[in-house]
Amino acid sequence: MFFSRAEELETTLVELVKEDNRRLLSAKVLERMEQEQRITEDARRNVEKDAAAQRFAVTMLQEKYEKAMDSIARMEKRVVMAESMLEATLKYESGQAEALSSPRTPHATLDSPRRKAGLLSFGLGWRDKNKQAKPDFEESTDRKSNPSTTLGETNSVNEQTLLN
Repeated sequence: MFFSRAEELETTLVELVKEDNRRLLSAKVLERMEQEQRITEDARRNVEKDAAAQRFAVTMLQEKYEKAMDSIARMEKRVVMAESMLEATLKYESGQAEALSSPRTPHATLDSPRRKAGLLSFGLGWRDKNKQAKPDFEESTDRKSNPSTTLGETNSVNEQTLLN
């Protein structure tokens, strides 16, 4: 009887140790799964933050793009208006010049085109410069290498370029 009770206790002890080992193994597995879940949650939160930051950046860039396009549209309207005003001024002045040179009108008055040469002549000069053909690369380098070139020489070079 003593041996059977000892064997019985030993068997029970072995079963308790096995069960305890299973519980420890389960606890380790559970702990590892919880740790992996925390890592996964942290990664998900970081990805969500990055996505929110990218959405914000896209929104900001889109707003800047729209503002830039609005600004360009306003500038284009201004350019068209300025060109229209310049053309109208040129037509008006050419009409005035023809009227002054016409034999039907008396001699030039104080309101002659020479008197209006201020800002308009600057605008006309700027417009004419922009309408001229671009000089060849060699001519532009010649002018850069020879700074003593005068305005008259530059104009004659431009006139020759236009004639060619």
